[in-house]
Amino acid sequence: MATVTVCFCVTLTACMQGFSVAETAAQVPASKNVPEMALKRVNQTFKTSFMMGDWYYQGATAVKGGIDAYIQVPAKLDMKPEYQRDYLRQSVCPKADNTKLWQELSGLSLSVHLYTFNKRFSIHATCDNPLA
Repeated sequence: MATVTVCFCVTLTACMQGFSVAETAAQVPASKNVPEMALKRVNQTFKTSFMMGDWYYQGATAVKGGIDAYIQVPAKLDMKPEYQRDYLRQSVCPKADNTKLWQELSGLSLSVHLYTFNKRFSIHATCDNPLA
């Protein structure tokens, strides 16, 4: 009976630790060099841009030295990858008149990723900060 109790307690503790890790992983904190406000501003900017239509903004993540913004599309674009990158820079990246965003991103990179099913297979482009 004592052995069963010990095994049960160990299993329960491991289970609780597993939930703790899952909760921490679900909360995507900004990395040490990416301010939380910059991440929020990127999310606000893209969320309002992709409210209608078939393209869905899936959020931004902090990466070392910058922010990656992810947009899911229903099907791959019928363009060569280099043309897709140009399209992202010209049409999807925030415009120069979005000064609050670009000021918030001072010293940080902003990359826009386009993908269909899996983020790991995205086409991406780095947006040029007009204030830099």
